[in-house]
Amino acid sequence: MDHQTLSMTGAGFASADTEVGPLRVEVRAVNGRGLAVKLRLAAPCQGFEAAIEELVREAVARGTVTVVAEREGADAGGVDRAQFAAAAAALWQLATDAGLRQPTAGEVLQFLAAAGRGDPVTSRPLPPRVRAVFAAALADLRRHRADDGAGTVQAMREQLSEFARLRATAAERAPQLAAVWRERLLQRVQELIAQHVPGPPPAIDLVREVALYADRVDTAEELQRLEHHLAEIDAVLARGGEVGRRLEFLLQELLRETNTLGSKSPDSSVAHTVVAMKSGIDRLREQAANLE
Repeated sequence: MDHQTLSMTGAGFASADTEVGPLRVEVRAVNGRGLAVKLRLAAPCQGFEAAIEELVREAVARGTVTVVAEREGADAGGVDRAQFAAAAAALWQLATDAGLRQPTAGEVLQFLAAAGRGDPVTSRPLPPRVRAVFAAALADLRRHRADDGAGTVQAMREQLSEFARLRATAAERAPQLAAVWRERLLQRVQELIAQHVPGPPPAIDLVREVALYADRVDTAEELQRLEHHLAEIDAVLARGGEVGRRLEFLLQELLRETNTLGSKSPDSSVAHTVVAMKSGIDRLREQAANLE
């Protein structure tokens, strides 16, 4: 595995003349928590399952991968014309040698079906040309996944830049919030005391209460953690490779700090900024969920 950042979705195709006849191989991949391999193989490929799955696991780390291998030349009803012609010729020769009537098309098909239900082959190695056609289809899949992955990373970087801008807006407003709310709280406390308290309380009590409230609305720690998470996400994208699970964790932490920022900021402008930040995280999570 290299350090490309791959999408988990894509498709790859290849076809070639092989030791088991002309084969067309299609490999499709969709999102998945781990790696799941599904095989739909033509009869001549039975017994190659273990070797084919090993090839898939060498090329793909995450996703649900479906591999379909078909004999080229089969008609829409699933009949391999070359195989049918060979079976018909063999049966006709047997019938001629035995002095029997020639077999019908239906009887040839019954013979092919019975032959296909023979004892299954548990495992056998891939012949060189069969291996090559499966490897080519997987390489084509990987190319598509790399292209999609590069596009997703670019989109994520743009979204992260917008998130960093919103965070900077909130950070610029944060010191003003503490000062404004300190003044408002002090004024309200003084008004309350003037109306309901016989004598003025010690100034130290007022200062302590205002300081406690100012500490509750202080968002410096959340803003610092957001900056740290953004730097880590950028580093993960730069490293490439299998980034999906790490990004999922970091984006979860990003959302947690953003929620705390919103709950600690009693200001409408910061509240609007936090809503935009959370929308951006939702888009980032959708994008990251598509990366290997």
